[in-house]
Amino acid sequence: METIDLIGSTMGLGFVAGIRLYATVFALGLAIRLGWLQLGGVGEPLRILAHPAVLIVAGVACLIEFFADKVPWLDSAWDSFHAFIRPIGAVVVAAAAFGTFNPVLKVTLILLCGGMAFASHSSKAATRLLVNHSPEPFSNIGISLAEDALVPLGIWLSLRHPAVTLGLALLFLAVFAWIMPRIFRAVRLQLAAVGAMLRGGERPGQGVQGERALTALKPDAAAALGVVDLHAKPIPAKQAGIVRRALGEETPALGIRAAATKSIKGLGNSIGYLVAGEDGLAFVAKRGLLYRVHRIPFADTERIEWKRGLLMNRLVVHTAQGEHAFYVFKDVDIASAGAPAQEEASAEKA
Repeated sequence: METIDLIGSTMGLGFVAGIRLYATVFALGLAIRLGWLQLGGVGEPLRILAHPAVLIVAGVACLIEFFADKVPWLDSAWDSFHAFIRPIGAVVVAAAAFGTFNPVLKVTLILLCGGMAFASHSSKAATRLLVNHSPEPFSNIGISLAEDALVPLGIWLSLRHPAVTLGLALLFLAVFAWIMPRIFRAVRLQLAAVGAMLRGGERPGQGVQGERALTALKPDAAAALGVVDLHAKPIPAKQAGIVRRALGEETPALGIRAAATKSIKGLGNSIGYLVAGEDGLAFVAKRGLLYRVHRIPFADTERIEWKRGLLMNRLVVHTAQGEHAFYVFKDVDIASAGAPAQEEASAEKA
């Protein structure tokens, strides 16, 4: 039973560390220093968390995270930055706590703690990315406050009721395994967006397609599409062949790297390439083992506009059948083609 309890406590603490690493370290250290948490012989290595230097660093980082996590999109940037820090931090804490254990049990517990932290962090990051597409900030703040409250509750439950925590952790992992592909795509999209932002705007691709006459589009739509033309570059051969067939063209496919939003059925958060042809747009991405393409004829297009976001901009194509929106990374410069853009106000949930 002691081993079961130990596994339950480890997985519970790994879970809260994946949500709030700094708050978990600070709360544990403070509880030890104030005598709220009594350490036994095997738990004695955790006393390092009560050291003043550890408490100060964890407390300051916790305070910064508290406010950063309440700001839409800044929280997603923060989560992207911590994609590896939180799991690694959980592993470091576990390694310190289990330093005197049997090597086999120690490695097992460390892996469980780090894996649980990665699973909870990934779930949190993906959830916050979805919530950030809500036009109001209250849902974002509400979820952030709930996560803040989860830390002391999770620590208490992990230490006082490890068997219950183990059951909840196994249930969470079962749900996580089911939604993991969606979470993976959401986190991958965030990391790609941060990478593109760090690279900065890239001026011009080959611009060949920019010479075509967009007679089927209104001037404002053609101007918005001009950004795609300006930055268009050759795309991989496999995707290029699929796009040419979808658009019915023989010319080389040039496009920009982009991602589909939830409005593109069956391709939400998939990263691929957006190509503008003579008669329409085509987005191609790999989903599972297959490449899929989404085509939008210009004949059905009513309006095309850009919407600015913190991590990514969005290209929104309005048609009689509804909106078709794509995330476009920051290495594509919206202003370079003089295309009008509005600040992100609302969007369909990704």
